[in-house]
Amino acid sequence: MKFLVDQYLGGLAKWLRFCGFDAASRRLSATAPGSLPPPAPGVHILTRQESLARLGRPDLLILKEPTPEAQLEEVIRGLKISRRELKPLSRCSRCNEALAPADREAVKGLVPEHVFNCQEHFYQCPRCRRIFWPGTHLKGIYEKALAKLPG
Repeated sequence: MKFLVDQYLGGLAKWLRFCGFDAASRRLSATAPGSLPPPAPGVHILTRQESLARLGRPDLLILKEPTPEAQLEEVIRGLKISRRELKPLSRCSRCNEALAPADREAVKGLVPEHVFNCQEHFYQCPRCRRIFWPGTHLKGIYEKALAKLPG
């Protein structure tokens, strides 16, 4: 499952990436229908712009909720996403690239010392080179997003 997220929903795009979804961000416009790509299997377009509803596209989800966390819950409910579909911390929250496992010794000095001492597994974005680890990130994702998911 992939998402094209209206750029005004940047917080939602970040949450979707935390959950492991490919979530590209782009400015969508009701006055420029060309800002939306043609429908593609498995791709959902997310926006809060009610004026886009007139396009009648089944791949378009007009969100009502104002906050990123509530929008994430709305997407999960609306698309009936299950816990099995999620791959937390498998994508970069900033660039949307798939994360690659990083050798623990290679990240020494690049992460805080206490993180290095407490964590066994690290991942790195091949584009921006940011380093990720499960720690509190994963716990926060489970508490805020995944707890609301069915099986």
